[in-house]
Amino acid sequence: MASSKADDALKKVTALEGVKAAFVFDQFFMIQARDVPANYGNDILKRIANQLYQLAMLSWEAGAVTQEFRLTYDKFSVYVRNFSTTYYLVVFMDKNLESTEFRQPINLSVLVLEKALRHAEEQVPITAVSQMALLAEQSIRQQTENDQSFAGMARKECVHFLGGLGKEIVDNGIEDEVLVLPLIAEKDMDKLIEYILPRVPHPIIRQILEQDFLDLKKKALKQL
Repeated sequence: MASSKADDALKKVTALEGVKAAFVFDQFFMIQARDVPANYGNDILKRIANQLYQLAMLSWEAGAVTQEFRLTYDKFSVYVRNFSTTYYLVVFMDKNLESTEFRQPINLSVLVLEKALRHAEEQVPITAVSQMALLAEQSIRQQTENDQSFAGMARKECVHFLGGLGKEIVDNGIEDEVLVLPLIAEKDMDKLIEYILPRVPHPIIRQILEQDFLDLKKKALKQL
């Protein structure tokens, strides 16, 4: 988690008239700073971050990542900005708020966020980071290696190519599509596949997974 300086920078953003909430996430969808309503837990923010990251990666095939964009809905807008390569600032605001009203204070806040997050990274020993990464990898492996169902094998494939993001995509798919495990019906397997593939950022990995899922589906249906 980022330092209090990062949280203070976000509060300067949310103090703007017309701004409702803001948070920062990294490329692993870890929430680094937040100033949002209490009912928005980290799990919800991670799911929002996942969806926004997919939008930012739409230009992947063109070799570029969208650095800044704004989505406008019926009652509000979501402003997303990539900074320091690995961090994303998300701001929820009134849909009628003009860019001239928020751009300068957000620019200043981003400078503070960059400094605060860089300082927080420097305070974490490299050995501690390595240990945390190893523990996370072991935990993911333990959760997936013994599940031989279609969903379990699909999760294992996604983890192999995408790490923790892959596991989260599969788990979100099961939840969002209201699928009951173990998946027995072919239509339920197809629902999960159709949920996962569009959320895989890289087109080559997407093609590999698509073929692997078809093979796993055939294998699972034969065993029924």
